[in-house]
Amino acid sequence: MDIPAIGVEEEYQLVDPVHGAMRADCKRVMSRLKDDVDAEIQHELHLTQIEMASPVCATLNDAKRSLIETRRALQEAAAEAGSALSAAGTNPLPLPHADDITPSERYNRMTRRYQQLARDLFIFGCHVHVSMPDKVLGVEVMNRARRWLPTLLAVSANSPFWDGHDTGYASYRRELWAQWPMAGPPPHFVDFADYNRKVSDLIEIGAIADESFIYWDIRLPEKIPTIEFRVADVMLSIDDVVAYVGLIRGIVMQSQADIRDGVKQAPISTQLLRYTLWHAARYGMDQDLIDPIDKRSRPAVEAVEKLVSWCRPSLQSSGDEAQVDSFVERLANRGNGASMQRLWAGKSLDFNSAVRCCVEETSSGLSLANC
Repeated sequence: MDIPAIGVEEEYQLVDPVHGAMRADCKRVMSRLKDDVDAEIQHELHLTQIEMASPVCATLNDAKRSLIETRRALQEAAAEAGSALSAAGTNPLPLPHADDITPSERYNRMTRRYQQLARDLFIFGCHVHVSMPDKVLGVEVMNRARRWLPTLLAVSANSPFWDGHDTGYASYRRELWAQWPMAGPPPHFVDFADYNRKVSDLIEIGAIADESFIYWDIRLPEKIPTIEFRVADVMLSIDDVVAYVGLIRGIVMQSQADIRDGVKQAPISTQLLRYTLWHAARYGMDQDLIDPIDKRSRPAVEAVEKLVSWCRPSLQSSGDEAQVDSFVERLANRGNGASMQRLWAGKSLDFNSAVRCCVEETSSGLSLANC
């Protein structure tokens, strides 16, 4: 099997470097960026957000190089604008009251329609693309990969705090995002024709203007030949992000191998999948995860190891095995981003300290010598 290309997108917070509150500095940061950034830098819904999209990458080292260069460039531009860069799924401090919606027709239309949901959408995710030129195959892969969404959410969970509170969740970002009508896990599709019918139905009733407004946790983008995984919070450590990208590629490759070999997998009901995703968002790596196929609970690290064991042949083929194994070891030793943020905030819930630690972790390892 050919090794598919990959790409990664990250959404970052722009924060006050002392107090940690979000700052609507996206325009100022973008104006200070150098021209040599080999990634696409974009506005997001709020001006407190800034997004990167890597170029097409053949290897994990290519992806790592892009992430290092981009985070470093954004960090420098943010410092010139009086801000700092933080890679966390939510910000713990009270929400901004000023109107900071990015002035574009797409975002204005979203805000007019979704009102408070859009105004409250101060969330930050990580999206991974894997080459998928065949949409018919893409639907089959999507059907199979749904199984692993709770595990992927648990390993990436990095948003325990919101609007001055500990939410009790590992990924509160997921709960905020799940309120949107086009978000959440994709349904199971009978085949590609069924996929097209369901998308056409959404367009016909006015739920979406076109396919680009579908925001499922796994989707087939309208304009680029990839399959995109959108379930993850943005992660603190570049090494964790890179390993996560490798794990996603392994899932896509192993799903294709199982399809080719005629391996059967029972469809998962959307309601069952939504509950297991809620459970993963609530507890992250701190309690058992529920497998939506065999309906068994198992310790979170064991659930991650089950995923890695299943796709190990593909991880070996892609050369991504060592990085993924190191990621699993880190998760076992120190937990996910939510665990680290709670440790930094302490029992006193020192949110200023937590944000400062997030900023430091976001900017660690930004040397190309690490590639």
